[in-house]
Amino acid sequence: MAEIHKSTTVAAPVDKVFEIVDDPANFPKYVPNVQDVVDVHRSPGRIGDSFRVIYKVLGVTFDEKFTVTDHERHQRIKSTFSGGMTGTFAWTFEPQGEGSKISIDIDYQLAGGPLGKAVDSLMLQRVNEKTIEDTLQNLARVATAERSAV
Repeated sequence: MAEIHKSTTVAAPVDKVFEIVDDPANFPKYVPNVQDVVDVHRSPGRIGDSFRVIYKVLGVTFDEKFTVTDHERHQRIKSTFSGGMTGTFAWTFEPQGEGSKISIDIDYQLAGGPLGKAVDSLMLQRVNEKTIEDTLQNLARVATAERSAV
């Protein structure tokens, strides 16, 4: 299983950043390569909520179903995902002065057994790490822009 851990600081309060991430419809605003978010099912408590993310990486389209397994408002969101890859995706939100520290932790495995592992170790791991770095940078930009627009 591959692991990715990235974090950044954002010049916006935790509640603002959390609200952006908590709504799957916002993914295309800050997650690179996301083409669509569909089949969104949300509830007040969020545990068990699900949605599908359609995205393209290295010319391959992935359709991943996310299911929320842990949700603590303004602190963390954790989901499992399955499709072309399977694993867990966790967001952590921490106040830092007037801003926020945002972390992403992902454990995943590419479908395809040994061939999937070989492809992942050759290319996809680097692409996924870059995508998560870009996701955090884009989220910081979106949160800051939305904060100044209010």
